[in-house]
Amino acid sequence: MSDAVDLTIHGTLVDVNNGILRETTVAVDDGMVVGFADRPADRRIETGYIAPGLIDAHVHVESSMVTVPQYGAAVLPRGVTSIVTDPHEVANVCGAAGVRAMIADARHTPLKARFTVPSSVPASDLQDGGARLGVDAVADLLTADDVVALGEVMNIPGLLAGDDTVHGKIEAARDRGLPVDGHAPRVTGGDLQTVARHLDNDHESVTREEALEKLRAGLRVYIREGSCSKNLADLIPLVNDTAVDSRRLSLCSDDRDVVELVELGGVDYAVKSAIDHGVDPVEAVQLATLNTAESYGLPFGRVEPGAPADLVLLSELESWAVDHVVVDGVVDPFEGAQEPPPTAVETGTVAFQPVEPADLAIEHDGSATVRVIDAFDRLQTARMEHELSPAEGGPDGAGNVLGADTAADVLPISVIERHGGDKGVGNGFVHGLGLDRGAVGVTVAHDAHNCLVTGTSFEAMAQVANILRESGGGVAVYDPQGEQTASLALPVAGLMSDRPLGEVKADFERVEDCARALGFDHEGGLHVLTFLALEVIPAYRLTNNGLVDVDRFEHVDTMT
Repeated sequence: MSDAVDLTIHGTLVDVNNGILRETTVAVDDGMVVGFADRPADRRIETGYIAPGLIDAHVHVESSMVTVPQYGAAVLPRGVTSIVTDPHEVANVCGAAGVRAMIADARHTPLKARFTVPSSVPASDLQDGGARLGVDAVADLLTADDVVALGEVMNIPGLLAGDDTVHGKIEAARDRGLPVDGHAPRVTGGDLQTVARHLDNDHESVTREEALEKLRAGLRVYIREGSCSKNLADLIPLVNDTAVDSRRLSLCSDDRDVVELVELGGVDYAVKSAIDHGVDPVEAVQLATLNTAESYGLPFGRVEPGAPADLVLLSELESWAVDHVVVDGVVDPFEGAQEPPPTAVETGTVAFQPVEPADLAIEHDGSATVRVIDAFDRLQTARMEHELSPAEGGPDGAGNVLGADTAADVLPISVIERHGGDKGVGNGFVHGLGLDRGAVGVTVAHDAHNCLVTGTSFEAMAQVANILRESGGGVAVYDPQGEQTASLALPVAGLMSDRPLGEVKADFERVEDCARALGFDHEGGLHVLTFLALEVIPAYRLTNNGLVDVDRFEHVDTMT
């Protein structure tokens, strides 16, 4: 057998197996690392550093509003060669067929997308989505190609109560020897001990104390740095904590909007941020390679003989200055890549009757104290109460109604079931968005992905809802001054576009600029709207069936 190989790369190896830097030559043949020695080669590359390709431990591609191939086009040149993605959003709209379609789409990118099977579709029975995945459907999907785990178990109350469906899905994963992802925000004490018996990891920690308790309970902790949740600065000191084994930590992005995806990247941004916060560069790379690979039994995420040749070649390590990316031995596989074929994911999923302003109003004679969703954070909300006076002569078809109090930044908000089930509209109030006029809305509204609109008038809100209905889903803004509209159409499951990445980014930026012109000033941008209906994260959320107190896990009346 000849000693000749396809490729040799000489530089300083980021040896995540041993936690060191060492000068060496990596020999690559037939897509695999075959050794550490200089050998005759078809191509030779001299570089500064050789690192394993990065792995994002937990991400929802759909939150970037682009398909998997377009997501790959954004992150591959940055050295992210793999992601562990939970197609939970598409599953809530399109069911098992949507999951299989996402897996099919992933075959059209060099990015190694590995999938977790959504475990919580629906997230709860407090809201109406587009699909349900029962135990049998989940068990069947667990056998699909490129599936590596059961997706984040969000129904923690059901898990704690011994719900047969929740535990049936966990058992289906265990029967196949697969890990189970967790989702346990603010779960502590005895409840956390029970959760840790069934789940393997968690990405919802927002404080060092919360993460430390989860580590001590035996969970792996994923440090999240995305667009809506930015927890790295608070959690990264765990890496240098002598009471913590950093090999139990990984980096993830969870949700990344299209603007930050293009401008900042994916989990590579978290690696750079970790280094900036004082983490040893080798250890920072470890957090996004070997640690995650071991969580899911992946063969990549390290550079060793027999491993796939997924590599990042860097001129500088600490600044993560990427010169080349290698996937299965192919250097810069994204160069000259053809546009992917049309997505396999369903379109035409937004179906509800035309909305009238009166559909979005709460009728009431006299003043009333109302419960308000306080959107104080990018992801978290708080309980708030506010006294509203009735607006006389409400929308046609309504009597006196409770409307916006823009001086107090309290706005009406509505969630419209959009999956063709004609299952109603939930109306409530939200604080902290800053709108002075007009309305904004989305059909990306975790997790049921109904149509969510908020604004200063019911007429403007209805206008936005009907724009989203006619466009097949997306993000829209309406300015009554001049009757101007800005929108980004997301026809793929009402969540994504398969247009080129740059076009989607430009349209989203235009919509956000228009929203800011209306006074929308939340630090999370329009992305914050997508979480106001997520009825499994405290404290208040709005669903098509009404306001939810998440801690009580039940609907409550909007009026106190």
